[in-house]
Amino acid sequence: MASVVLSPAYWGSSRRLGSLLQTLFKRYYTEGSYFLFSPVSVPLTACRIYFQAKIPSMHLRVQCYSTTTLQKPTVPKHHTFRKRNPVNERHHRSGQFRIKDFLERPKSEEKFDQKAATRSFYEDSDGYLTADNFLKSHRCKESTNDTDVESVLAAISYNKEDVSPAVLADSLSALASQPQNRITQFLQSDHYDPCLTMVSNYCKVFTDEDFVTVLVSLYNFEIPPWHRIYRKFISECERRVYDWDIDTMLLVSDTWRAIGRIVTDYNGRMLKCIEPKYLELTHHQLVQLLYVIGENRTAPLTLMKKLEDVVLSHVDELSGKEIAAICLGYFKSQTIISSTALLQVLGDKACEHFDRLDFFSAVSVFKAFRHATTVHLPLFKKAAEIFSSNIQDLPLVSVMQLIFTYGALHIFDKDLLEAVAEKAVKDAKLCRIKDIAKFLWTFAQLNYRPANVDLFLDTMVTELRARSSEFQTFPEHLVYSVAALAYMEKFPHDLINTVFSPDTLKQIKKYCPWETMRDLYVIDGSVGVECEDYTGHRLSQEFIKQLPEGAGGSVKHELTYRENLSEVVKVLEQTMSRERIKVHHILSHFKSTDIEIHVDQRNQAVTIAGPVSTPRAKKKQADIRLDNNLIDILTGTKSESSLKDKGEVEPANQDTENITRLAVQVTSMKHHLYNSHTLLGVHQMKRRQLRKLGYQVVEIPYYEWQDLPRHPNNERKEYLRNKIFGRS
Repeated sequence: MASVVLSPAYWGSSRRLGSLLQTLFKRYYTEGSYFLFSPVSVPLTACRIYFQAKIPSMHLRVQCYSTTTLQKPTVPKHHTFRKRNPVNERHHRSGQFRIKDFLERPKSEEKFDQKAATRSFYEDSDGYLTADNFLKSHRCKESTNDTDVESVLAAISYNKEDVSPAVLADSLSALASQPQNRITQFLQSDHYDPCLTMVSNYCKVFTDEDFVTVLVSLYNFEIPPWHRIYRKFISECERRVYDWDIDTMLLVSDTWRAIGRIVTDYNGRMLKCIEPKYLELTHHQLVQLLYVIGENRTAPLTLMKKLEDVVLSHVDELSGKEIAAICLGYFKSQTIISSTALLQVLGDKACEHFDRLDFFSAVSVFKAFRHATTVHLPLFKKAAEIFSSNIQDLPLVSVMQLIFTYGALHIFDKDLLEAVAEKAVKDAKLCRIKDIAKFLWTFAQLNYRPANVDLFLDTMVTELRARSSEFQTFPEHLVYSVAALAYMEKFPHDLINTVFSPDTLKQIKKYCPWETMRDLYVIDGSVGVECEDYTGHRLSQEFIKQLPEGAGGSVKHELTYRENLSEVVKVLEQTMSRERIKVHHILSHFKSTDIEIHVDQRNQAVTIAGPVSTPRAKKKQADIRLDNNLIDILTGTKSESSLKDKGEVEPANQDTENITRLAVQVTSMKHHLYNSHTLLGVHQMKRRQLRKLGYQVVEIPYYEWQDLPRHPNNERKEYLRNKIFGRS
């Protein structure tokens, strides 16, 4: 037995300690060894040192025990590593132990088994072929000729040639059907290692039925997913999959999921085999297939589109939990349900079964609607009404997903938001940094301050600071949180400084999606406008120039795809000369395009000469000015002003102190809450910042503009004159 003592200097940084432990692990693992921590010499806080560095008063002693993989280890029983199970704990003394599994044990968490919740649809019918059902049916089939398990195990231990593959498979199946205490005796007996060795040797000669039986039995024994015996079984599954029927393929895939082993190649081959037969899928096969696809996070897009028609044909047979499993399968595989008819029917069925749906299943349905950016209003109203009253007793992770869906689809429900704000404060200690970010973003997006807004924001900020060790691992959630706080006019300087620190920016640039860069730009611009006393880190011009092209929005894109905006620009050109309007981003850190107009003391529009300065503007986007030809192309017109000689344009010699700067905002339905005239949080923040810079904001809302007749233009011209020049 070898031992290594780490001095307290190594406890100063969790990253340094993690790297050292990994290095030591690799070195000793090559010698067939693995690490275990002595419970006598390690303090309690050492179990979580991988994430949060503490400085204990004593040294950490790491002990190394040498053993082979399939032999009985020589570790004392009180040092034996156990796979933690909420129902019971079984000894697993073979396989490869990982330091990570010991160090990353959960802290105080909610008593919510998400894996069990995901598989809850199996309870609705006995028609599913799962590992547990297969074991029961196989045991019933063999009940007339029970195998003498003890004699078979003894034969395995002392005379291996006398046990055939079929007898071995039957023995393991019979043993796996025994009560738990009998299985535990087997795992602790001298028969365990010889039996696994024989299973490994017989892997390729098992019949298909015996092969599946043994795999299911290993699952029931709870052999750890990283055990080396599974390597041969995975290779055999990949070889045999082409000869199996759909039921066997799905059973094996589901068994691997239950074991906890990722079998990407097998699942890929299984889906290729199933796709040509997709019309043959039964109701239960369809639901189980989509569940397996979701758990493995990937599937061919062509297959997922075909399955939409199959789901629609079976929709009358589906229970509420089965609908949830289907929705979750599409969501987890990152596939949008493209059929509006299917979404409508799924929403109707979910409403019908809603009183019998558990909370996790309801949230699974909402995820699919969020991913498809589709609102089924009766479903969301019913959910808000039911969950608002009992949300305090529901799992925090699912509550976050629920309220995030409402925020993403711009659905406002005051009672639900108030209940969520209360729960977020109550269970703040259980929040992950991801939960904090989503809670803050939702309230900011919906532009709602709950009754406990000060306590809510202060609690979230406090919990963010308490999770500073996670910032380098999950920098995107820190960025989303700070951006959401900016929406709500809260600017914690220390968190802003951390966001813009070189280390964080390096992590963001390396690992985060471009949307995170977009939020960085929003935070930086907002700090420039609203935080005069901030002196910490900011985005450098070099970093801003490297941002994705769409980070600051595109005038050309908005004039092309936002019909209301191009129409307003067209009418304004016909009302006044083109030199008196400027279509650009007044605040370059916002994507939406503005129309800037300068008005003198006589309430007359004047020519806008030269570039307009904006705070910390991005060079290549701040001074975008459309020339006549480009506007003619985008708006499809040639105004009279474009035909004037440039020499006829009046000079810009106005006194700038007496000029009123107008920011004309042409809003669309996407800028507002669902079925409401209330602006979203980001657009409210934009108006707030424009006013801070001295602009008067004039809004042209879509619900007013679309009610005006298009032809002739007289009413539209009169409407714009009243909006722009009819101010008090």
